[in-house]
Amino acid sequence: MKLIFRWLLLGLFTLVCIFFLSNIRNAFLSTQPDQIRVAIGPDTSIRKISEQMPGSQVLNEKAGLLSVPYGKSWDYIGRTTSIKGIFRATTVPLKHPIISWRYYGFSIKEQIKGFAHGDFGKFRNPFNRKEVAVLGELPNMLLRTCTYFIPGLLLAIVLSVLFAMIASMFRRVGAMMDGTHALLVGLPDFFLIVLIQLGAVYATKYVGHFVLLIVQVGDKTPFLIPFLTIALIPSVTIYGTLRVAIARELGQDYVVTALAKGLTRREVLISHVMRNVMADLLAILPKATTLALASMAVAEAICGISGLGGFIVSPALQSVSSMSAICMALALVAMAFHVFYALLRKKFIVRTGEVV
Repeated sequence: MKLIFRWLLLGLFTLVCIFFLSNIRNAFLSTQPDQIRVAIGPDTSIRKISEQMPGSQVLNEKAGLLSVPYGKSWDYIGRTTSIKGIFRATTVPLKHPIISWRYYGFSIKEQIKGFAHGDFGKFRNPFNRKEVAVLGELPNMLLRTCTYFIPGLLLAIVLSVLFAMIASMFRRVGAMMDGTHALLVGLPDFFLIVLIQLGAVYATKYVGHFVLLIVQVGDKTPFLIPFLTIALIPSVTIYGTLRVAIARELGQDYVVTALAKGLTRREVLISHVMRNVMADLLAILPKATTLALASMAVAEAICGISGLGGFIVSPALQSVSSMSAICMALALVAMAFHVFYALLRKKFIVRTGEVV
């Protein structure tokens, strides 16, 4: 019970840290948080405009400057759209960007108040430019992401285990695979994604008709590019770990004994070695899943997919009010996988120790 409580506290602490870090951009200001500038027509005056917006005061009538409550400049700009006589309303730029912990604290308090009332923020849909509530769109984002993330991660595990076994059975094949592994380790994620996209473009050009979807168009979401990205990048990490673990086990006395009794190398690998490297596989899976999530975010951003990762990375989908909610949702997905791996380790890994 104490262990469960400890892990719950750790998870809560992680979510709190993610919440604060996801709002860190609010500490950097380039506009006045308590001023707006309005351009008005000849039939009204800046004082009449101020009277229609409670809480505002005239700072400079000629320049059209109004002071508003701290941190409410964008809210008051939105109000001006319903007031006649105003041509345009804009924020007031600072002479140079500053770091304002006051505004950072203000934004944190406002978001916490919104969360307490069930408002987890909104974002503007890049296709129809309409504001969408995060809480209503979050299930669609999660479903869209899981359609290629879970199959891609499963394929990565299967391929890495299979290739590690083949490389351990055949030395020449293993040397070739190890060289390919060393090459893939040094390549950036986005480079691999771009190569896959270019392959799709040239395949379409060569065949003469559309082969696969490269970017999201409406409700049509690319599958193959994020799927291959998620399957390829984590499998490189898992493969390297299993190769070292299998090489370690092949040098153990029980393997030498089994080979001396007449068992083939393949039988020893399948019957004994793979069972003993299960602990190494389960130990590397959390890191591989984290890499898969990072690769998924890059793939979604490049392909313009409005999933959990694409929302965080893509500037077209980012929003001040909803970023922290999406970041915490993605963190909960990662935590769910880590808990699952911990349960697997507890069930399948037998821990031994000396009896005192």
